[in-house]
Amino acid sequence: KQWYQRRVAITAGIPGLKGALLDPVPDVRLYSAKALGCLVRGIGEIPNLMDWLLNTLVSEQSSVDRSGAAQGISEVMVGLGPEKLESTMGSVLEMLDNDDLPPNQRDGYLMLFIYFPISMKEDFADYIDEILDPILSGLASESEFVRDTSYKAGQKIVQIYADCAINLFLPRLENGLFNDNHRIRLASCCLLGDLLYKIMGVSGKQSTVSADEDDNFGTDETKKIIIEVLGKERRNRVFSGLYMARSDVALQVRQAALHIWKIVVSNTPKTLKEILPVLIEMILSCLASEVYDKRSVASRTLGDLVKKLGDRILPEVIPILEKSLSAEDFTQRQGVCLGLSEILSATSKDQVDVYSASLLPAIRKALVDTHAEVRSSAASTFAALHNVLGSRALDEILSPLLKMMETLEGEEADNLIDALKEIMTAKSRVVLPYMVPKLVQKPVNIAALASLSSVANDALHDHIDLIIRSVVQGLCDLEDKEAMIELEHGKAIVTSIRDENGHSKMLDTLESLATSEDPKTRRYCAYLLASFCSNTTVNIEEFIKDLWKILLGRFSDEDPEIVKVCWEAFNTATKRLLPGDQVRLVPDLRTAVSMSVDMKNKRDASYTLPGFCLPKGIHAIVALYREGILNGTPELKEHSILGIKEAIQLTNTVALKPSVVQITGPLIRVLGERYVPNIKAACLDALSLLIDKVKIALKPFLSQLQTTFMKSLHDTNRDVRNKGVNALTKLVTFHNKVDNLFTDLHSGTKNTDLSIRETMLSALHGTMLHGGSNMSQSLAHSISTTLATNIGAPEDAIRIANGACIGSLASFFGEEELLKFINDNIISGGGNADAQIKHGRAMALAGLFKYSPDRICKLEILRSIVMSIAKLLDSDKVPVCNSACYAASHVIIHLLKRGDDPDDCMQHLLTCLVQNCSHGTSNDIRSFANNMVHMISISTPGVDPPLSDQNISKFLVPLLDSTTRKIPLVRSSSESAIATLLQLNHGDEIVERVKGLLDNKSLDTLYRFLPTARRVANDYRTYSSHEDDLFGKFSSKN
Repeated sequence: KQWYQRRVAITAGIPGLKGALLDPVPDVRLYSAKALGCLVRGIGEIPNLMDWLLNTLVSEQSSVDRSGAAQGISEVMVGLGPEKLESTMGSVLEMLDNDDLPPNQRDGYLMLFIYFPISMKEDFADYIDEILDPILSGLASESEFVRDTSYKAGQKIVQIYADCAINLFLPRLENGLFNDNHRIRLASCCLLGDLLYKIMGVSGKQSTVSADEDDNFGTDETKKIIIEVLGKERRNRVFSGLYMARSDVALQVRQAALHIWKIVVSNTPKTLKEILPVLIEMILSCLASEVYDKRSVASRTLGDLVKKLGDRILPEVIPILEKSLSAEDFTQRQGVCLGLSEILSATSKDQVDVYSASLLPAIRKALVDTHAEVRSSAASTFAALHNVLGSRALDEILSPLLKMMETLEGEEADNLIDALKEIMTAKSRVVLPYMVPKLVQKPVNIAALASLSSVANDALHDHIDLIIRSVVQGLCDLEDKEAMIELEHGKAIVTSIRDENGHSKMLDTLESLATSEDPKTRRYCAYLLASFCSNTTVNIEEFIKDLWKILLGRFSDEDPEIVKVCWEAFNTATKRLLPGDQVRLVPDLRTAVSMSVDMKNKRDASYTLPGFCLPKGIHAIVALYREGILNGTPELKEHSILGIKEAIQLTNTVALKPSVVQITGPLIRVLGERYVPNIKAACLDALSLLIDKVKIALKPFLSQLQTTFMKSLHDTNRDVRNKGVNALTKLVTFHNKVDNLFTDLHSGTKNTDLSIRETMLSALHGTMLHGGSNMSQSLAHSISTTLATNIGAPEDAIRIANGACIGSLASFFGEEELLKFINDNIISGGGNADAQIKHGRAMALAGLFKYSPDRICKLEILRSIVMSIAKLLDSDKVPVCNSACYAASHVIIHLLKRGDDPDDCMQHLLTCLVQNCSHGTSNDIRSFANNMVHMISISTPGVDPPLSDQNISKFLVPLLDSTTRKIPLVRSSSESAIATLLQLNHGDEIVERVKGLLDNKSLDTLYRFLPTARRVANDYRTYSSHEDDLFGKFSSKN
């Protein structure tokens, strides 16, 4: 009873001991565990205690709880006896064999292996062999706390069971040094160090930091102890593994191995000589391993040995390595290459020369190995060989390989190219200058160049020009079908260039080739540019200006295929730009477009750029300009609008139609907002040109355009108003319901603002000339009344514009109404009319014969009109006289084209014009008359000559006299008149005919002036324009 009472009292303290067992303080846990052990030994097994301890052992709460439970179990197990230990260990080892065991449970079970040795001592020795595998597995765990627990368990085994550990644990640690997992290698290295420290009787905690990695802190005495305990054979094996660990791929392993080596070894060179056979055997074994890290460690170790032992080791190793290069296992061949690389890096040139006869062929063989891994390692070997032998390595290795390229085919050829590629990766700056000149020799090996270029990096820069030119020439030398296959390799070369400097050089070369006279050269150049635009990974914006210049320059190529390819490349490059970059680059695009058209074609208004005339040819350009119009600054907006105008000019109608909406919408939007006049003027110009090109395609925008153009007629800027007139004049050509438009314009002619009135009259003239036939007769009568009133308007500009309107009205006005209008308002009345009315009549007569000469001649009033013009030519008022002179010139031009002269009307007017050319009081009248002679000469291209020799001689006398005058205006006008009158651009035929009709003074002047006249005749502008065209602003639009 007393025993039972004591048991109850004792067990009542169990909860307290459980709590103490989980205390954070290690000593509290230790004594609590010992107390539990004593209780169990005294009173036997305590109910539920073991279950609680096992549950706590795998707790997720804390490693402290698991540690306390493990301590408790170890002490309790002492009291329960060996049978309980055996059953418990069986369950624990079974759980640890489960790979899916959670980390917290694995950690708890492994903690038992820390405390069982402490509490059980020799009773636990029988289980050492069984727990080693779980411990080593724990060392590779992803969980750090599991690895720490495993390592501590290993340390306990080493500390407590040293003798047993040597036989059981040491072999496992030796193997662990070469495990694939770097964590196991690190732990194995550290545990091996602990075991050696235990044998030597040192702590191993001293610092081993020194300047030389081969400094040693061991002694001969410790050396003897290790040999005595381990035996010489095992010592050599352990030290060889430890030495190889010094070259491990993991830094922590290298540092731990070096620390241990310095402590346990007394003399590194001497020790290496002793363990050399075993070390060499291990190295060769690892070189043949399938694991790359092992091969790498072995090769590093081998290089380190060569540095230290040099001539002693080479005779033994080199023959073995050479033989191993023929091994069937490719991993062994790769390992040998790695070893050779390290050896070559550690030897001198003289040492390599000794073995070069057998070594160089072996390296060449490895470079063309069937496995890529071997070729890659062999390339590293070549790099090391070149570092030793220099250019000799190139001659001995590369030269034979390049010769082999000429004969190899299929997979062997691919292996060789891959080998060269690997060599390039290792030594591009040295190898590329050697190989490029050989590879570009005909026939050019484009595939090899492509492979090498892909790994050449910066070394490629100095050879880009030669490579690109050779590739293009090589493609030109092939048949088209074969060339298209090889072209893919050429594209790979272009896209392999990755930096700005290389791209600049490449584009310079392609720009040069793009202008070649050979169409095949240009075509393949275009393909390469297209590939660059599509596949390059660089920021295309850096090179877009050069690309635009090259690609747009080929938009006019004679080969349609080149045009198409360049157009596709241009679209691709342009679409890759960010919206912000697009807007900023608008001026550069305009420049590139301008440069793509030569000067001759720029003077030809009908010229179109073939690249723009492809389907959707200007889609990319319009999109970029559209972005500039909508989002650019005012300056960029103007550039964008002018760019669109230039694109329209260079595109045909068919190609323009798909882009009409994208072009018209933004331009109308700009005109509807408040922008500076030059932007509005540019918009109106672009729309005018677009109307010229596509006409009816703009019908959906007819209402918007009419409203926009009418609004521009009221602008404060004269240039904007004139551009609006031009645009409206063209719009009316496909406008069927024009009365509302003419009514608005007619109302505008009565505006109180003089500039607006003039603009409205100009617009009325243009629209009537091109669309007046659709006007109702009632509206035409109303307009004629207004025009009759304006003949005597006080403003010169109104009278001039009114004369043009009368001329355009006559083109569709009824004959009876027109005859009555002319008789009542133009040729009636005597010479008493004031100068304003005379000027208005003269301009009206000029307008009639400039715009409706055929209709006027049908009215049979030509004689009356000529008499009226003659009277006006006698006026002493310069505007009246010049206006009449202008009218007379147009009558003469019409009659010359008709080829008749009813009632000598033309001769009468010619006589009057000769008189004005020799006008004695007014230089203005004289110079204007000279210009009219020039205008008559260039306006009758179908008449040869336009005037008879007698009339030419009559004009020559005053004109030659004018050349002697000091007034520049008179002199220059007479020079142009003489040059065109005598048609000096065709020779001196007319000069020879008329010189006999001149007086001596005029003839002398002619001979003196002829050289100047010929220079003037060579001026292109002399035959394309003339000055003082009073209706010039209308002529330029219509």
